[in-house]
Amino acid sequence: MDLQLNGRVAVVTGAASGMGRAVAVELASEGAMVVAADLNLEGAQLVAAALTDKGFSCVAVELDVTSRQSWTALLAEVAAGIGAVDIVCNVAGPGAKTGHLDTDDDEWQRQVSGHLNGVFIGCQSVLPGMIERRYGKIINMCSFTAHGVSASIPGYGAAFGGILAYTKDLARFAAPHNINVNCVSPGNIDTAMTRDGWLEQPGALDGLRQNTPIGRVGQPEDISGWFAFLASDRAQHAVGVEVNVSGGQLLI
Repeated sequence: MDLQLNGRVAVVTGAASGMGRAVAVELASEGAMVVAADLNLEGAQLVAAALTDKGFSCVAVELDVTSRQSWTALLAEVAAGIGAVDIVCNVAGPGAKTGHLDTDDDEWQRQVSGHLNGVFIGCQSVLPGMIERRYGKIINMCSFTAHGVSASIPGYGAAFGGILAYTKDLARFAAPHNINVNCVSPGNIDTAMTRDGWLEQPGALDGLRQNTPIGRVGQPEDISGWFAFLASDRAQHAVGVEVNVSGGQLLI
């Protein structure tokens, strides 16, 4: 499917690795001019270099999604070098390991700040320009944990519950300005972050396969296509949609 993203400027946060990297690759392959944004600038530069070597358009920019100043600097740099931002994919966020009894205040705030606050600040930073031009696509990373299906990472799930509610609320506000706001909710995806969290524990991968109706563990590429579709005008009637890409985990 030709998603006709040629010439569109797309900021992808968390682009240095995992699902963010997969989204950056997907959008670039569909013709978008990708801004690979990450706190890990070196990692983002490697992604940009690999895509550029393949003939795609991608630049790397350092970004702390929880900092308004960092967002302002990114948007100024992009405007000066590429143009106005058409698409924002808010993918960045920290992993989680602690449960209900060992999540302290600092870890709770880290989850809320890294996920929910990062999405809020990013959206609020790009909205004025999108409203002025009457065009924009915002796709937020959410999670099946927003639906209370995990009993082990409360700060993580609570942050994504907030992202789901905020996405729907923002979508109603933005739609009259010809801006589409939607989100994608993966299940467990095999990335370095999830492996560091628990997938490398003995038997974790086999257990996950057995408890996922589709019978396999999700990969970043299972998610990235949905971001690309929602970033395109093929999805222009999608407003406040949550796409469940959990391999059936939400059905259990």
